[in-house]
Amino acid sequence: MGLLDRFRSKPGTQAVVQENQPEPSAAATPATEVEEETPSLPSTEVDPNRTRLGEWLDLPFAEVSNHSDAIERIYAGTLDGMSIRGVFNEEEVATGVRRARTHADEFNDYGKQIFFGTAIVGADDDRADYYAAAPVINDRVDELFDVDFVGRIGQVLTAVGGGRPASVPSEEGRGDYVPITIRFLPPDGGLMHAHTANEFCNSWGSYEHLRQIARMWNSLSYFVVGQRPDSGGELVLYDLMWDDTPEDVRALPMSEERDGVLERFGKTPVDLQVGDMILFTGGRIWHRVEPVHGELERVTIGGFAALSQDEEQVYFWS
Repeated sequence: MGLLDRFRSKPGTQAVVQENQPEPSAAATPATEVEEETPSLPSTEVDPNRTRLGEWLDLPFAEVSNHSDAIERIYAGTLDGMSIRGVFNEEEVATGVRRARTHADEFNDYGKQIFFGTAIVGADDDRADYYAAAPVINDRVDELFDVDFVGRIGQVLTAVGGGRPASVPSEEGRGDYVPITIRFLPPDGGLMHAHTANEFCNSWGSYEHLRQIARMWNSLSYFVVGQRPDSGGELVLYDLMWDDTPEDVRALPMSEERDGVLERFGKTPVDLQVGDMILFTGGRIWHRVEPVHGELERVTIGGFAALSQDEEQVYFWS
């Protein structure tokens, strides 16, 4: 089953409860004698006319250490995310993207998205395919860049994670995770439909181990821009959080139809340059990537992050 097919058809993604997510209250369940009536759910009362998200930081790489509580604030819901400028220079990322293209025969082509590397989001429930591919991908990643790309991502996560060590997780007896995936969105068609990580990372079997070791509810997404397209390809954040999501949105699969339903909510594009990094609560905020136009692909290098269950470290993976 392909990655996009998993998004569209994976069972259990519409009603997800994890131990650190509040259980629905008994009051939310309609009484037996009025079962024929449709209850008014709080999630349908979201004001679609709100014009902006919450707080967002925009800062240069040199200042990340001034925001050591950023990850804690993101989990607490007082910060939506951050744009970190100049984590890499253009040549550092261009070198990696150029070398990745030499392995085009190893790319995973999903049509509107093309991946260099494997990703847990597309893995089988037992993760056997993921762990089989990971060693080769990890060796490739080490060869792509002339700088310690993965190490610098870890440096940023440690700086904004209160000094906690940042590491790529391993599963005992299985192997190491992959720290990054390079995603190519082809021109005139490449896009990513609206989604949140909460709708799949807390229910799919492939995330079982991560749920054991990390705080996956309201987890983080990160990426570095490797190449900007001629036009389009913007990451847009909807002014809508998972907990407030109307039932008509949750009922739909990741698709153009759901994108259309979400158009009634405000959305904010995030403008990033090559070498900039974004870190945001992709688990909670609805987001999508707009269609790419022109001659150039949209290229990003990234993955996901979360605090460990004991909150002593930051994990990152793809």
